[in-house]
Amino acid sequence: MKALILIISLAVICTSVHANNSDSQDKLLEKLLTRQVDKNISVARSVSSLLKRYPELEEAIIDVAFRNYRNKYKQVIKGAIAANPQYSEDVIKLALQHEVATCDLIIKAAIQAEPAYANDIVLIASKLHPEDRDHIFVTALKTQPVMANSIVNSTTEEYPDEFGNILAMAFKTLPQKFMSLLSNAFSNNPEQSDAVIAVAVRSLDKEHIRSIIDQAIKAGLTEEAAIEVAINAGASKDLLVKAN
Repeated sequence: MKALILIISLAVICTSVHANNSDSQDKLLEKLLTRQVDKNISVARSVSSLLKRYPELEEAIIDVAFRNYRNKYKQVIKGAIAANPQYSEDVIKLALQHEVATCDLIIKAAIQAEPAYANDIVLIASKLHPEDRDHIFVTALKTQPVMANSIVNSTTEEYPDEFGNILAMAFKTLPQKFMSLLSNAFSNNPEQSDAVIAVAVRSLDKEHIRSIIDQAIKAGLTEEAAIEVAINAGASKDLLVKAN
């Protein structure tokens, strides 16, 4: 019995010591961060500098930064990702935990901080907030439209069962890029050409029907097969005949 009491006491003491050490570490990091900001160094540069100096304290530094500079969350995100783009997961996770902004604004800030990591940011955020996945995807497309094809490819690869829904959102979000999105969808998903035609027909204006058929033919389908799929998806037979 005495041995059990001793073990429990030691566990309590160790937990207390760990908590105290953690508090001391946070206070020290807060001082270091505040000292730099007080010297008129931007929050972004201060965060980036600390992370480069103490990479082993990455999560603690980001956490302290969000707690102390909530209203400058964009700078915290920018500084952390600038220090190392691989910190994106912890940046998004902690930003969402601290509720420094809405999910879409956090995603937008992260992508703007490192556009090349847009794909990873979408997938990370989607895993953390699966209920907001569609909104996250659309936000990424609007924030970095030049990477639309890459974002679509990585997202459909991660969620193959949602292929049609993801492609439809892309067409509707960026109608001005429909030709590029269409060509990319055919070339990256040859086994789903019928699905690409169907989604495009249902998502785009009827004036684009002929372009959809032409792209399908370039992808290897016969004109007859492409027209049949388009009609089954709701395209007007008369329109196709006239366009043909």
